[in-house]
Amino acid sequence: MNSSGHFGVVSLVGRPNVGKSSLLNKILGSKVSIVSRRPQTTWREIDGIYTDDSAQLVIVDSPGLHERRERFLGKVANQSARGAGSGADIICQVIDARHWRGEDQNVLEHFLGREIPLWLILNKVDLLESLDQILPRIEALRDKYAWDQMVPVSARSGYNCEHLASLLGQAVPKGPAGYPSDTLTNASPRFLAAELIREQVFRQLGDEIPYCTGVDLVVFKQHDDGTIEIDAEILCETSGQKAAIIGSKGARLKSIGTAARKQISLVFDAPVRLSQRVKVKKGWVSDRRIVTGLGYGSR
Repeated sequence: MNSSGHFGVVSLVGRPNVGKSSLLNKILGSKVSIVSRRPQTTWREIDGIYTDDSAQLVIVDSPGLHERRERFLGKVANQSARGAGSGADIICQVIDARHWRGEDQNVLEHFLGREIPLWLILNKVDLLESLDQILPRIEALRDKYAWDQMVPVSARSGYNCEHLASLLGQAVPKGPAGYPSDTLTNASPRFLAAELIREQVFRQLGDEIPYCTGVDLVVFKQHDDGTIEIDAEILCETSGQKAAIIGSKGARLKSIGTAARKQISLVFDAPVRLSQRVKVKKGWVSDRRIVTGLGYGSR
């Protein structure tokens, strides 16, 4: 980034499962926010740092805005979602380009009335029957609100993602970079590694395991030879959930560990030694101490 460049904060907001995390990862060209097909995977805001020759963007991936849950973890996630946009230079509402739902309207209404530019990002345009449908979708959505920008993208294929980053870079204020150019996220390595393990639990078990599965790193150590040593506890609430995570003769837990180790090694560009076990901790999602200890509700 040159000395006359731009620097700013961009918040990605939207209902669950519209692809905010995938979009962040695609723009960065690296994984910093976990992704799964199930909604409400993201539990707290994650900052990705995008830098090119003319701009640096802090792109904030927020939890999906959803109906309030009674348990503490759900409240923390929703508070994070509702607070997204605070301190941002641009708010980007991300939607599934195929649908405008009542939940999208709720998100829009929540962020209206702020003196911050509000953009609409139509994600998943690759799932439309034809790209010829993009302009009609944009025109149809103009009746909802006069967004400052409307940009169609596909986080999966990469369609228009570089263009979106360029537009954002031109729109944020002028100023010096806030981070070294090679920084991808300000999330701690420990938190990011735990999230990558949690991602594999959600990916491999799907609806078999509910919302309340967390990961606590008992050991996270980066050795002098570059190797990362991790000892992880996967938290669940019942013995039945524990059995499902472990699987027959430990096969599923082994598969989770193999995939997580590969992802952590790719993200950190380092060899990884990972040991893990499953621990039943009934009611942990309602325990403020545990939830905040895992890094949710604190930034």
